[in-house]
Amino acid sequence: MITPNLYVADTFLESFSRLPQEQRKKVRELLTKFRADPTAAGINYEPIHDVRDSRVRTLRIDRTYRAVMLHPRTGADYVLVWVDHHDEAMAWASRKEFAVNPVTGAMQVIDTQFVEQLAPLPTISAAPKALDEYAPFELFADADLLRTGVPAVLLPAVRALRTEEALETLKPYLPVESYEALFWIAAEHCSVEQAIEHAGVTVAQNADPDDLAAALAHPDSQRRFHLVDSVDELQDVLDAPLEKWRIFLHPSQARLVERHFNGPARVLGGAGTGKTVVAMHRARHLARNVFTAPDDRILFTTFTRNLAANIRHNLQNLCGAEIARIEVTHLHALAVRLLEQSGRQVRVLDDATAAQFWRNAVEQAGPSEFGEGFLRQEWSAVVQAQGISDRTGYLQAARQGQRTPLNRSQRAAIWRVFEHYRAALDAHNWLEWPDVIRRARQLLETQPARSPYRAVIVDETQDLHAEELRLLRALIPEGANDLFFVGDAHQRIYGRPVVMAQCGIAIRGRSARLRINYRTTEQIRRWSTAILADTAVDDLDGGQDEAHGYCSLMSGPPPTVRAFATAEAECAFLLDEVRSLLETTEAERICIVTRTHRQIRELYVPLLRGAGIPYLILEADTPDDIGSGVRLATMHRVKGLEFEHVLIAGLNDGVMPPPAAITEDDLLGERCLLHVAASRARETLTVTGWGKMSGLLP
Repeated sequence: MITPNLYVADTFLESFSRLPQEQRKKVRELLTKFRADPTAAGINYEPIHDVRDSRVRTLRIDRTYRAVMLHPRTGADYVLVWVDHHDEAMAWASRKEFAVNPVTGAMQVIDTQFVEQLAPLPTISAAPKALDEYAPFELFADADLLRTGVPAVLLPAVRALRTEEALETLKPYLPVESYEALFWIAAEHCSVEQAIEHAGVTVAQNADPDDLAAALAHPDSQRRFHLVDSVDELQDVLDAPLEKWRIFLHPSQARLVERHFNGPARVLGGAGTGKTVVAMHRARHLARNVFTAPDDRILFTTFTRNLAANIRHNLQNLCGAEIARIEVTHLHALAVRLLEQSGRQVRVLDDATAAQFWRNAVEQAGPSEFGEGFLRQEWSAVVQAQGISDRTGYLQAARQGQRTPLNRSQRAAIWRVFEHYRAALDAHNWLEWPDVIRRARQLLETQPARSPYRAVIVDETQDLHAEELRLLRALIPEGANDLFFVGDAHQRIYGRPVVMAQCGIAIRGRSARLRINYRTTEQIRRWSTAILADTAVDDLDGGQDEAHGYCSLMSGPPPTVRAFATAEAECAFLLDEVRSLLETTEAERICIVTRTHRQIRELYVPLLRGAGIPYLILEADTPDDIGSGVRLATMHRVKGLEFEHVLIAGLNDGVMPPPAAITEDDLLGERCLLHVAASRARETLTVTGWGKMSGLLP
């Protein structure tokens, strides 16, 4: 008996996801038996007649359904490529050829029916032309185009393209790595070398067209073929056939997951580029292959409780036994636990008490030219952000990003208010969150043995304050693979710009960038990116981030932006839109997003309830995947989520930005928040408001 090397193709998972539940169950049972022994009695494993590839076989699921499999005459490699009703499965197999690309060495699937329908390549005039008159690939040699992974039989189709937009018509027939490389050439005007690098194409030396095992191990092949390690993993894959992120990674992502870093590393990337996916795979890789001792623990942390819960759920689905050594928690909870374990009391200040303390402090300090709102913002953005504890420190503090300049006497007067406020906190043993983080960091610096972690993975780094980054540095000693950060300052909605190097985290020489947006269409990406046009955005380490090369390979309708005279007119439009979407889309794939909770309660809940449309409000503790109904959520709540259709409603002047947004940092935060909300949409984005629309619209 042989144990087969069982691979599943992305095409198999797509077709499996469309099967009726009864047939899905039968496929599971058969494949479990097949993986144990492909020669076992009762497994009908047969060749197919009238197919172009003699290695293609079928597995009989029942009287009417068949799985299509690729298997050479010798060897233990079996590749599941399709499953369908008998006739449809046979038809699919009859027009497919599985070939090793002789240039790259990757296993590719070629639609022979499409190749046969290709028209002869039109004759191109030899007369001189201006550069902008040439077709996208007219000036490239065949050898260069073949290096992008284009199958030789598809060269005529590529050369026949007359516009970069026409490239999308070839997308279903090209290997994904080849399509990406051609996209970079046509749309971004890259050289072949640059396109190959961006697309992650690997060019092999002396590829053997008959070596199936080597071809399947090729990095480009692993974007569509996955080797199943165990029966348990097979069942996990079949449980969520459309969650391809769990088993298929872009080569640029896979390199970051598996790379050995000699110290802290940082990965940047725009919305939808897969930063969180990379971070989760990195955590699993470290637990499985690097820090493998029973007591080695990996910490995965982020700023918000909601995102930590989502990541914990996804890691449980991604990982095996190693999940027991991966802890997922948000940073505030971690800091509280560290302090409480050391016997220290933690009382975090609530909003009502804070408001009373500020009123008292202003009154005790005497008349002031500054209002309470300004004072609270100054305390947060300057004093707490820089860990200032005395009058001298405040008088000398830098105040970048603060709109109101202050002279020395004004600062001295303001500090008197701050002294009264801090005295009230200390007298009643209250702590603000920056105080909690600071004390946890100081505890670790004096008692480093308290941290049990070997490595820390950090998601949404841009939302962390300087003190929080210092806490992360104090969690583990400096060393190889110690800290791994992913983030995007374009999506900063909580923190303020920080310089990682100034927090003891040196990432120079260990930085990378993800460029391809896998979530949204290019039209939605452009619109959401335009919200931050002409706005300087940092790279988390004192430099300036650039969006050059950030793009989506998907296309769709442009976002719809509608302004109405009244709230009633806006609601009528939204109701029509939701009803139309519900004709073809499950309700939970639609989300109405607002700036405030009040808008949800007062406008859009009554709208859906009155129309009899099921809905679910995503509160702070509401799992996003529980229950049916159209989702309703604030812009902050949808951070880290995605939906097929997003409707940003009530985007009115005075709501976004709110009146309290008075500093440059505040306004930048509002732009980032709108950018985050818009980039949650996968297929369509609709933006509405009434009266005067927000000035943040691009």
